[in-house]
Amino acid sequence: MRTPLFHEHEKLHAKIVDFHGWEMPVWYAGIIEEHMATRTGAGLFDAGHMGEIYVQGRQSVPFLERILTRNIKSMPGGKVYYSFFLNDSGGIIDDLTIYCLEPGERYMLCVNASNTERDLTWIISRNREGAAIEDRSPSIALLALQGPDASRILKSSLTFDTGTLKNYTFAMVETSRYGELMISKTGYTGAGGVEIFLDTEAAPLLWNELIGRGAIPCGLGARDTLRLEMGYPLHGSDIDESHTPLEAGLNFAVDMQKTSFIGRDALDEQLKSGLERRLAGLVLKDKGIPRQGCACVKDGREVGAVTSGSISPVLGTGIALAYLDSSVKDNDEVEIVVRSKPLKATVVHPPFVKGAIPK
Repeated sequence: MRTPLFHEHEKLHAKIVDFHGWEMPVWYAGIIEEHMATRTGAGLFDAGHMGEIYVQGRQSVPFLERILTRNIKSMPGGKVYYSFFLNDSGGIIDDLTIYCLEPGERYMLCVNASNTERDLTWIISRNREGAAIEDRSPSIALLALQGPDASRILKSSLTFDTGTLKNYTFAMVETSRYGELMISKTGYTGAGGVEIFLDTEAAPLLWNELIGRGAIPCGLGARDTLRLEMGYPLHGSDIDESHTPLEAGLNFAVDMQKTSFIGRDALDEQLKSGLERRLAGLVLKDKGIPRQGCACVKDGREVGAVTSGSISPVLGTGIALAYLDSSVKDNDEVEIVVRSKPLKATVVHPPFVKGAIPK
């Protein structure tokens, strides 16, 4: 599968890789260069592989209330929530963002690319309320303009001031050249900026316009190191159906005041019995690169395993996310076993770095 920007990536001589069936750029100039460009300036990412599922009609609210972990009834128009689909055991089927286009009537769910088909099947199978469900992913492109310089670039390109948006809100913007845009003050880098939903046919035009104004094209490699520096979990690595939002420290996206949603009973039980593990951050004190699956050891006992790890381009040292035994606390020292060699690391609470770095 290819996004509407595939040929633009070819023109820029991007390194293309297979990402869950999508041909996507992993880097252009290099991961570190693209990472730092986003932290200090503006990086432009093709997120057109993400899925966009619309849920509409008078039954949309009771339906979404039951399948999502957030309170949809009180969600105002123009607001974005981070939320989850959970299984009956409280495990995370997917994490997603939900956009309130019209309170009580129209919502858009932006889901992970690798899960779009499965999520759609799951949603339809749970739709006992009769809400109208439509997958619009093939007709929608998504650009992520991230970094401290994103606001200037967007204003010069579209005369749109991102200062009018609060975090996790969006605006519909009509343009003569690109059609209707949905500009959302969200992202996966922590560096500030926006995500722009638009018609697939207009995507190459806007992509080249933003690059012409100074945005640096960035691939999946920088996207991963940027999100890791912020401690943002990646579905399939840090969160999945074997982990709950409570274990992942994502309680803010679960409204336990709701009377009922799929997986709530399991989370209730987990709260009562206490967490046996939690997702924590690790900063290496020794040289090395922690990778997924590396064991974590404390006082000679294995206490967990790395779920995501890399070198932080900002810190210049190894960082990781890992599920650790609940007895392990912040500031404790553990060892990460990398290629049979134990490397000392400190347990921390992410983020590892501030989102944006002044030039």
